[in-house]
Amino acid sequence: MTQHPGICVIFALVAALSCAGSAAALQPVEVFLRAAKQRNHDVREVASVDVQRRAEVDVARGRLYPAFAAGGSYTRNQYEIALSLPASVSGMAAADSMAVERLVIQPYNQLDANLSISVPLFDLGAIERLRAAQVAAEVSLASRRATALDVENQVFRAYYQLLGQEAVLTAAKGALELARKNLALVQDKVSSGAASDLDVARARAEIARAEGDVAGVELGVVSARRQLSTVARVDPEPATAFFEDDLHVEAPLPVWLQRAAATPRVQLAAANEAAAVHSQAAAEGAFYPALSATAQERFTNATGFSGHSAVFQLQATLCWRFDLAASANVRAQNAALVASGVRRERAERAAQDGTFQAFHQVRAAIERARAARVQVGAARLAAELARDRYGVGAATQLDVIRAQEDAFRADVTRIQADTELAYARAALRASAGQLHEGDEP
Repeated sequence: MTQHPGICVIFALVAALSCAGSAAALQPVEVFLRAAKQRNHDVREVASVDVQRRAEVDVARGRLYPAFAAGGSYTRNQYEIALSLPASVSGMAAADSMAVERLVIQPYNQLDANLSISVPLFDLGAIERLRAAQVAAEVSLASRRATALDVENQVFRAYYQLLGQEAVLTAAKGALELARKNLALVQDKVSSGAASDLDVARARAEIARAEGDVAGVELGVVSARRQLSTVARVDPEPATAFFEDDLHVEAPLPVWLQRAAATPRVQLAAANEAAAVHSQAAAEGAFYPALSATAQERFTNATGFSGHSAVFQLQATLCWRFDLAASANVRAQNAALVASGVRRERAERAAQDGTFQAFHQVRAAIERARAARVQVGAARLAAELARDRYGVGAATQLDVIRAQEDAFRADVTRIQADTELAYARAALRASAGQLHEGDEP
């Protein structure tokens, strides 16, 4: 008996799904991870903020170093002020005792130049602000690590969502092809008088429904592609093959909970708390006096009565300031310190809860994938039996097509279960703070 072409199409589609990993067009997930590390908007933003925070450390440190200043000015005076003094009075030796020296106090064209250097000798507030800036730089580094982990998790989610949508699209197109073959079969039966026009109308309605399913799934595929492209800044290729998980069991839950105690998010919260400690100390440092010293050299042609064009000056300054704003700032920083401690505790608990949830999601996904494999085995066996019965005339061609459709859908369900399991494994590692190899900032 000649086999119907629709059955050949079914076998070809099932075989294409069964040959997973033979020639995958979609890039490996590592390609998207590497691209996201360099091109993702969040990663680039926190990298720039990290550079900014490190520059702010240099700014705070520079305020504790000596500062040099130089300046010059030209003044055109309306009147010149000068005195004529005997040379003996001005201190200059002269052969003629009646010699007179002209001393210019204010010239018409006055030139002034100043050189000064200021050295902060003690400024507790500035010291604490430097420490706070250093801790802020550590916060920025922890933020980079946390962002890298979040972006990595987004890449994994988008990647496996795309794989799942591609699998559904393959199933939808297979169902559409089956509906078209079924219409041809019904039309043949109508020609032979074994079916009615109502059967033809139902077959056409089934095609319309399948076409609608394909359109809806294609929208999901397009959205998933766009999401992955946005996260990784790489355009994904169409997925033509899928993988199969080995269903291995993960490490025990206590191991993952121990790793979750030092995730980047927890480290970020701890760094923020340390920064709040130094900010509070800097606020209290405002009540302490600041001691500084200044040395200045002045050059001018308006020498005054001294008669010297170059004059230096040494100055020590003690500044002690108290106002209500400083007291209020201390209270504000104390409250911020308490709040940062609460946020650290919340981050630690959230990391533990996320890891706990992700671990059990992996366990459930493993069971779903195992159940999908059982369904695939049963569906394939049913398809083989239907084909054998069709060969001996004990089953109709429609029975064979439906059995093959069930086998096809079961295989797609298995692929989706495996993609969900793969993402669950990646989410477990992300919740425990494990960056992908080579993704450490």
